[in-house]
Amino acid sequence: MNRSNTIHIPSLRSFITVTVSLIVTLILLCSFFFYYIRTDRILTTSYEHSVTGQFGQVNQKISDQVDSIDSVIPLYVSNASIAGILEDTAHKPLSSERKIHIEKQMTDLYYSTPLSAKNFTNGIYILNVQGDVFRISTSASPAGSLSGSHELLRDLDQKEHRLTCRMLPSDGKNLYFIRNLFSGNTGSYSGTFIIAVDLEKWLAYCVNGLAPSWFICLYDRDMNLCSSRDMEPQSLELQAALDQGSTAFVSFQELTLCSDAYFTAVQKLDKIQLTAAVAAPKSILFQDLNDTLKTYILLLACTVLAALLLAVIVSRAVTRPIDRMIYHINQISKGEQASLPPMKMYREFRVWADALNRMLKQLDIYYNDNFQKQLLLKSSEIRALQSQMNPHFLFNVLNTIAWKAQISDQEEIYQMIISLGELLKKNTLSKETDYVRLAQEIEYVKFYVYLQQMRFEDKISCVFQVPDALMDCMVPTFCIQPLVENAIVHGLEPKDGKGRLIVQVIPSDGQLMEISIIDNGIGFDPIPDIRNIRPSGADAHTHVGLCNLDKRLELLFGPDARLRIDSIPEKCTTISFQIPIRTKEEDHDIQTVSC
Repeated sequence: MNRSNTIHIPSLRSFITVTVSLIVTLILLCSFFFYYIRTDRILTTSYEHSVTGQFGQVNQKISDQVDSIDSVIPLYVSNASIAGILEDTAHKPLSSERKIHIEKQMTDLYYSTPLSAKNFTNGIYILNVQGDVFRISTSASPAGSLSGSHELLRDLDQKEHRLTCRMLPSDGKNLYFIRNLFSGNTGSYSGTFIIAVDLEKWLAYCVNGLAPSWFICLYDRDMNLCSSRDMEPQSLELQAALDQGSTAFVSFQELTLCSDAYFTAVQKLDKIQLTAAVAAPKSILFQDLNDTLKTYILLLACTVLAALLLAVIVSRAVTRPIDRMIYHINQISKGEQASLPPMKMYREFRVWADALNRMLKQLDIYYNDNFQKQLLLKSSEIRALQSQMNPHFLFNVLNTIAWKAQISDQEEIYQMIISLGELLKKNTLSKETDYVRLAQEIEYVKFYVYLQQMRFEDKISCVFQVPDALMDCMVPTFCIQPLVENAIVHGLEPKDGKGRLIVQVIPSDGQLMEISIIDNGIGFDPIPDIRNIRPSGADAHTHVGLCNLDKRLELLFGPDARLRIDSIPEKCTTISFQIPIRTKEEDHDIQTVSC
């Protein structure tokens, strides 16, 4: 065969190995994806708690610093000298000595407040309604003069009571906390208190303890403060994304800033009218997730390898008895052994081996039966050849004898010769077919019975009980005559007195017919097994006929069609058998076996 046309059929072992491996791998992959998604959700929730928790701490620090700054203002306002310049409505020019005295008072007050210990305050300013500015520097990097900074106070609402934040466009280093002052007598606007803090130091203090990759954004419509200069583009995008939805409570969401994913939390700080937001890169989550999954992936790989090894072991364990069975079957096909040895590994294979052994046994019986059929056929052909004589010569001689008997008025001799001729004719024609109509078989038996009655004169009487409806049914050739011959020779002939013979055919169970030969001869005692009957002497012919008929019926119709003998000695003996009812139209379904 051309190799290109050869179909590759996979072995059972490879199929089991691949199937088990694929199933285990699929289950592990599903568990991996489930573990990955579950871990991602858990880490995301953990990050949400972490981000909102740290953001809450930062907001608390900012609120504490705002409260600390705001708490300083009442100390200054309660000072008599400072209160005097704020309550003075005379619009008198302020002397330089008084201004220096007041600024000295402001300096002394500063060092008595908590702000001096934190070292992020650059300057404190007090402005009264007359336009006088009182200023002190509180660090090595003092804030600039406010004399020309109209932008800082331009939009200031003099009726606003809360602390506000401002930045100067020209000064990106300081953040100004501004609060309006009001007269204790009239309640009208009396001045403005301003504290300038170092923006970088103040934000660094507020975000102390925050992860380096995170950043804080404080913004309103006029400014945007970011805790890291490198994150200012992200801070602007964050303000644009959150500006529409900032709330008084902390909200957590995921945003894309400058093409990178961030977890963000936002909250509005009412004390200083700013919105605070914190952003943490999502890549840290993936890094933690990958670190978490490294061990799991290693375990997964080890499990897959173990599954492959287990699949190989299982496939070998399952296919070994199959390989062993195939080997023994090949040995049986070569004729080197007759049956499979016991398969003890699995119950299914043991059942399989037992069933195959039973099948081999049935095949052996079947082939033996066929062999016996061929032997019977050859034996019949040999006997036919041995006794063969030109049938036309015999018929012509018998016809001549019958003609002479009729001329001599020997009517009985004439009928006997005619009956003998019919027997010979039917015997000759029967070699050409295995089945005949029941009517033909009965006619043949009648000729035989007539000759026997002539032989024994009035000693034997015969009755035929055959329904007309069964006359066209097909029966094996010479299936009744051997039984009639046996009944006459072995039952009626040795009997003292007259003998009676009944040939009976009746329907049985709808699809069967029962053929019985009944006589009142000497009978059997005991009833013999037909298969064990051995021919002896003069009755060898009838014994061989019964054995052959019994075997032929079994081969044609099965064991249920074998001959049955019922006998009461000296009273009644019945030999019967059952065969299917088949018409001539159904004859093509009948197996023809010559015996």
